[in-house]
Amino acid sequence: MGKVKAATAPDHLTLDLFAAGMSLLHRAGLGGLACTLKAMERQYEAGTLAASKLPAAFDGDTPPWEISNQSVTLRFGKPENAGAYLKRLFAFAFQVKDGLIYLPGQYGDVPPSFVVLAAIQDGIQNTFLQHGPTCGSRSGERMVTVEINETPMSVTHDVFTSYKHQGWFWLDRDERSKEKDPKTGKKPKTGRRLQNHQEFPAVNEDGELSGAQHEIDNKLSPGGIVRHDRYKESAACETDGGLICLHFAMIGCLTLSVNRVTAVLLIPEITDLFTFVETRSFFTPQNAQQCRIAGAADAALQAQVRVRARQTASGFAAPSCHAITCKPTQWNKKQKPRVATIDVSSANAIVLDRFERALSQLAPRLVQPNPSAEKSGRPTKAKKQEPFWSDSVVRPMIAENLALARKWYAGFVTLMTKLNPTTRKPYRNQLPFERKGLYAMISDPKMWDQEGERLVVQAVHEAIRQTLGRIREETDGKAAKTLSQATKNRWQRFREKLRLDLSGGKTSAHVRFALMDLFSRGGSNSVLQGEWAKVLPVLRADWQLARDLGLLALASYASKGESDDTDSTEATP
Repeated sequence: MGKVKAATAPDHLTLDLFAAGMSLLHRAGLGGLACTLKAMERQYEAGTLAASKLPAAFDGDTPPWEISNQSVTLRFGKPENAGAYLKRLFAFAFQVKDGLIYLPGQYGDVPPSFVVLAAIQDGIQNTFLQHGPTCGSRSGERMVTVEINETPMSVTHDVFTSYKHQGWFWLDRDERSKEKDPKTGKKPKTGRRLQNHQEFPAVNEDGELSGAQHEIDNKLSPGGIVRHDRYKESAACETDGGLICLHFAMIGCLTLSVNRVTAVLLIPEITDLFTFVETRSFFTPQNAQQCRIAGAADAALQAQVRVRARQTASGFAAPSCHAITCKPTQWNKKQKPRVATIDVSSANAIVLDRFERALSQLAPRLVQPNPSAEKSGRPTKAKKQEPFWSDSVVRPMIAENLALARKWYAGFVTLMTKLNPTTRKPYRNQLPFERKGLYAMISDPKMWDQEGERLVVQAVHEAIRQTLGRIREETDGKAAKTLSQATKNRWQRFREKLRLDLSGGKTSAHVRFALMDLFSRGGSNSVLQGEWAKVLPVLRADWQLARDLGLLALASYASKGESDDTDSTEATP
C-alpha cells in the first residue's frame, strides 16, 4: 500500500457569506473583513498607506484579494506566504492609536473623534474583551478633558498596548522565580513584567494555513465558552476561515455600553457585502450624544436611523440588526454573558419614523449640576460637580415596543409603578423631565395608528385641566393671580390618586371606572362631546392599552403656572 500524501496547503482562502457554519456573527465578521480590505484600497490609492504595509503586492491595479457580493478571496501567492499575508492584514485592521483601539474598517474617510473612539472601546471591553487578564495588555488608565456642547467633561479610558484580535499579540505577566518558597510552597513574584507572546493559531510554523480546528472563547464570540472545563469537547471550535471571520466580527459589529456593567453588541444582518461596505461607516456614531444608548432595541434603531439619514445619497437601506445585551448575572458577577437578544427589522418605515421622532424629543442630554455647598456650621466654597449624561427612561420602552411590533406606548404602566434598578428610585420621578417631549409626541398625528388613541389622551388632558381648575378655584378663589402652596399640594394629591387608580387597575371594569370617574368629575369635556364615537371603541378594545393611554396623558400633562421640573439637581446621571 502506498503512502498517503499530506494535503497541500492552499495558496488562497475563499470565505463565502452563506457557507456551512456561517452564523450571524461570522457573516458580520466577513463584512468587517470586506470593509477593512476596501479601507486598505482607499488608503493605498490615496498614498497614505505604503506598499510595504499591504498583505501582498498589487498586480497592476488588481489587489491581492477579491470581493464579490457574497464572498471574499484572500490570495497569498504561495501557501507559505499565508502567515505574512495575514499578519500584515491584521496589523492594519486592528490598530492602537494613542492608547485607543483603532479599527479603520469601521470608519469612513474621516475617523471618529476621541470621544466616539473611547465609547466604542468601552463597549468592546464589556463584550469581546471583557476578561482583562487574557484579552490583551494595558498600561493603566488615562483621563482626558474634552469639550462637549461647550461643556468641559472628563473622559476616562484604558490605555491599550495589545489585544487578542491583533492575532499576533502579547500578554503582560508577572515574572515568578523558578524556585518555590519553602514556607508557602508557591513561586514568589520577582517584581518584573514579562511579555507572553501569542501566535495566531490559524497559521502553522511554516507560514501555511493550519487546516486544524481551533477552540474559541467569549473574546471572539461573546457568550461562547466551554460548557465544562473537564470536557474540552464541549468547547466551540472553528476552521481557519471561521476563526478569521470571528476576529473581524469586532469590526463588522458595533458595541456600545449602556452603563458601566451593561453593554449592547449590535450584529447587522448582512446579505450583500457591497451594500454593507457602503453602509458600515454610517453605523458608527458621529458624536458623543449618538454614543448614548439606553438598551438593545434603542441601539439598533439609532443605528438604523443613522443609516437611513444617508440613504438618499447612498441608495442603500439599513440592514436588520440582532442586538445582544451583555451584563453580569447573579450566578457569575465577574463575566458579562448574553442575557437577552432582540431582532430589529428595518423593513417598516413607519417604525423608523416614529422612533426618529422619539429620539428627537427624548434625546440624551448633558446635565451641568448646580454647585452645592457642604453642610457645616461655617460657610464653605461651593463644591464643583462633574457634568453627566442623563438619558430618557421612556425612549428605551418605545424602542422595544416598536421593534416587537407593539403600540409604542404599550406598558407605560411599568414606568409609573416600577423602580429603576440603576438608581433604586421610581421611574416616575424622572418622567417630569420628559414631559415636554412626551407632549410633543402625543400631539403629532403620525405617532398614532388610529385617531381614537390620540383623542383618549386629549380627553384625559381636558378632564385633568377641568379638575385642576376647580381645585384652584376652591382653594385660592377666582380672583387669585398667584398659585398658593395649598393648591399645589391638592394638585399633587389629585395626580397621585389618579395614578394609583389607573395603575392599580387589574380588570377592564376597574380601568373603565377610573376613567369614567375622572371624566364625570371633570365636568363638561369638549373632546368627549364631539368625538365620543371614536373614543369609546378604543376604551372597549383593550383595557390594558386604555390604561397605558390614561397614564401617558397624566405623565405628559403640564399645568399653567407650574414649573417645568427641569432643575438639573433632581436629574439622575
